[in-house]
Amino acid sequence: MKMKHILLLALSFLVIGACKKGEPENPYESVDQTVNNDNPDPEAYPAGSFGWLHGKIFKPTCANSGCHDGTFEPDFRTISSSYHSLVNQAVVGNDAQFSFEHRVIPGDTTNSFLYARLTRDIETTQGQMPLAAEDDPSWNANSTAYIQAVADWIMDGAPDMMGNPAPSANVNGRPLVYGVAVFPTGNTTTPYPRETDSPFGIGSIMVPPTVVDVWILPFDDNAQYTGFSSIELKASSSLSDFSNAVSSNFQLQGTPLTALDFGGGSSPFYYKTTIDLSSFSDSDYVYFRNYLDDGAQSSLTELPNDASNYFWYLLFSLKVQ
Repeated sequence: MKMKHILLLALSFLVIGACKKGEPENPYESVDQTVNNDNPDPEAYPAGSFGWLHGKIFKPTCANSGCHDGTFEPDFRTISSSYHSLVNQAVVGNDAQFSFEHRVIPGDTTNSFLYARLTRDIETTQGQMPLAAEDDPSWNANSTAYIQAVADWIMDGAPDMMGNPAPSANVNGRPLVYGVAVFPTGNTTTPYPRETDSPFGIGSIMVPPTVVDVWILPFDDNAQYTGFSSIELKASSSLSDFSNAVSSNFQLQGTPLTALDFGGGSSPFYYKTTIDLSSFSDSDYVYFRNYLDDGAQSSLTELPNDASNYFWYLLFSLKVQ
């Protein structure tokens, strides 16, 4: 009786295998559907900023397969996931004395587990990070400078990607915008490119004086990707005066656009608006500001704002041609 069951089981595996073998292959299974919109290289970010740290250290050195690639936190795949899984986030592992509570404590390297993992071998862990350093020539050549940059960022208060102060522990921080892509209206495959000759390492997006679609990637701990109460876009030819700006409201889309965020990672863009640029002249520069309501703050969050580094003005700018 047992032999009969074994034979039936073996036969069933053969049948299943034959069925799977006969299935047609999906020619699109391995095709990358991500829109390759232009974004800054790591070198373009202000040195020592979180965008710079992500592009130079966390993404290339730590987001390796089987490491901090989303398999477990901290998740270093994108700027957003890196920041929001580091700053004031509770540790999972610890030393034998349970000395650490958070991965990064703004202003405190001594009690930040991230800094401890980078500077010493804690016996209760897998070892000093990064574990795959031997495969990263940039880390091997610059590890001392990179660790010092991480320490300086922590001691500076662990500011976010745009230089804003880190929120206090257990307090919902203000939202950020982690990506922007501009397309001909109704198009989602051919984004407008950026200038390539900017002396700042990142140029404005080059567009015609017509109607265009603008997609953004906002994120907030409270609203996540899709829970914003409202997001307004204002466009002005002035860096500082938005009193007569052209404005439009972003709408949540049922199907996201998959595009590259500011760190070069593939992310879902759920918010789109259409804006008419016909009132602008040839060679005009147009600057965007986003006004976000995450449902948790007492006022709208303006990005970029008057306190932002000029780099961010350029990142959220167009050149009409």
